[in-house]
Amino acid sequence: MRNYFLKRWFWVIPGILAFLLTQYARLHPAWTETVYSLTIYPVLANVVGFLPSLVSFSVTEWLMLLFIVACLIAIIFSVRKFIVTKKERKMLVYRGIVSVLAIVSMIYFLFTLLCGLNYYRYTFTDYTGYDIGHSSQGELGQLCANLADELVEIREELPTDIYTSTEFATYSEKSVDAMQELADDYPVLERSFYSHPKPVLLSKIMSSAGITGVFFPFTMESNVNRDVPFYTIPATMTHELAHQVGFMREDEANFIAYLACKEVKDPLMKYSGLSLAFSYAISALNRVSPEKANAVKSRLSPQVQQDRAYNSDYFRRYRGKFYDFSTNVNNTYLKANNQKDGVASYGRMVELLLAEQQHQRNSE
Repeated sequence: MRNYFLKRWFWVIPGILAFLLTQYARLHPAWTETVYSLTIYPVLANVVGFLPSLVSFSVTEWLMLLFIVACLIAIIFSVRKFIVTKKERKMLVYRGIVSVLAIVSMIYFLFTLLCGLNYYRYTFTDYTGYDIGHSSQGELGQLCANLADELVEIREELPTDIYTSTEFATYSEKSVDAMQELADDYPVLERSFYSHPKPVLLSKIMSSAGITGVFFPFTMESNVNRDVPFYTIPATMTHELAHQVGFMREDEANFIAYLACKEVKDPLMKYSGLSLAFSYAISALNRVSPEKANAVKSRLSPQVQQDRAYNSDYFRRYRGKFYDFSTNVNNTYLKANNQKDGVASYGRMVELLLAEQQHQRNSE
């Protein structure tokens, strides 16, 4: 009996080790970058992601469904056993608690090894050479105006309907190509292997949760909501691929997605990346000066305004308690992983956009 107890508690040890390793990574970003992010992580990503990459469907989706079913079966079995057994109920409860701790411990350990430490690596700005500093309201207004003008120009090259498409697989390929092209400028993004973004069958559930994409480190898959307006999907694909190459901070993943999309020749990808950047930039401007934000919005063509309205209406239809619950969970997750702003960290992309604008201005 004593050996049985020790075996159960043995599976809690990996979780403790993962916690200690995370604290070390937090205090030693140079070690995290050079030893883990640039050396160990790429190997782990290739090994773990290889088999899932061989199939076109999302392995993540099926694993999650199986996990939920397994949990439900375990709960039903445990409750039934608790009711039937009268003499050893305390032992059943004890075993159940230790089993849950063991499962959580192993999940946390694998998460830490397969991506968690990347939250404590150097920032992407260490590779761009940009200086993140205070920017004026005028600079923010100029950024929004520039993005608005580019959106209008690119939109003229696209068909009227960019909300639906059967070319998910095509843009999955293009998103990987875009990341590989971007790696020419930023070698830290270079990878010998990419797992192509995959569509999720239960995308409407993702929409109900306000989720457009998910990187799942246990399969190294970039899972994408295929039900959203299609023109937003390329930016989501490259965002999740940025996570796949080891940049876990949401603002940096957004910025990398913007850079990858805007540098390619495909107009839809350009438009997708610019739309992502403009949405965050105009929201930031609207917070400090609604009048200037409205002035910039008036520069948008009727078609661009319609696209933005279509996207807003799409998610408005899904807003509800599950949406709010999912947002709170994501907020807690991000704060627990070195992103103190929580979901607001997505919007910190604007700081990177402003830094890029200043860098280009200085270069000229």
